[in-house]
Amino acid sequence: MFVNFFRVFKFGWQEISRNIGVSLGTIFIMFIALTLVGGTLVLQKLSENLVATLQEKADISVYFKENVEEEDISKIKKKIENFPEVKEVEYISKEEALENFKKAHKDNPSIIESLQLIGKNPLPASLNIRADSSSAYEKLANFLEKGEYKDFIEKVNYRQNQLIINRLFSISDNIKTGGLIISSILIFIAFVVTFNTIRLAIYSRRKEIAIMKLIGATNWFVRGPFLIQGILVGLFAGILSFLLFYGIDNALSPGNLGIFGELGLGNFFEENVLMLLLIQLGGGILLGLISSFFATQRYLNKY
Repeated sequence: MFVNFFRVFKFGWQEISRNIGVSLGTIFIMFIALTLVGGTLVLQKLSENLVATLQEKADISVYFKENVEEEDISKIKKKIENFPEVKEVEYISKEEALENFKKAHKDNPSIIESLQLIGKNPLPASLNIRADSSSAYEKLANFLEKGEYKDFIEKVNYRQNQLIINRLFSISDNIKTGGLIISSILIFIAFVVTFNTIRLAIYSRRKEIAIMKLIGATNWFVRGPFLIQGILVGLFAGILSFLLFYGIDNALSPGNLGIFGELGLGNFFEENVLMLLLIQLGGGILLGLISSFFATQRYLNKY
């Protein structure tokens, strides 16, 4: 049994070396397809992290009218804190808002001078609210703008943040859909190329196949080398694709990632190395095996 398998493997390797140009072309097409699939996963992960990062940093700023008392603001704050989706509520008094404004514009004397000319504190008291999802922000905004405390509130600035977050979700979905479509097209092309490579190999060996069948060779022994050829082509393409991602990971040091480091790109390969290995190598082997199987199923019995 082992001897037969070794012979089948040897014949399969010979098929690659006999048609090295065609085999390399097939490996390259499959390499592109597998790389794009892996790249799609990276882009999807990056866009998801981007949305999550912005959601973590985003908040609702609720600005109160000038005549609202701190006691009333405290009641509203406690009411908001009772929402299960709310993670944090921070109260910023008029005095704190003014101090923060002065610190932010301390290098701009014209703004500081304008504040002095006004003669009073023009900034309102506010609440900064952080929640755990975009739907929670929508719920809170509606509560504040239309609920029982609407007469106390001057402005809720959530609508601008909502537009940005919705656009980011849309971009994430488009990246995922577009990547899947392009990957599917290239995988199909890789399948067709591998299929035709095996078909040409079967045609070039048609006389040998006929002789092998005459002397009693089993269907597995005749078909085996072509299946091995497809598996090896897929394996080589998968290895090249994985090495490309590995090289990119090593080239990206934490210092030169910038914002991408904050989004988790630097840790993506380490955290998902087994998944990438499975997709690149396993996907390549499976694609080569399926292509070879269908080619042998269709053409091998003709000779």
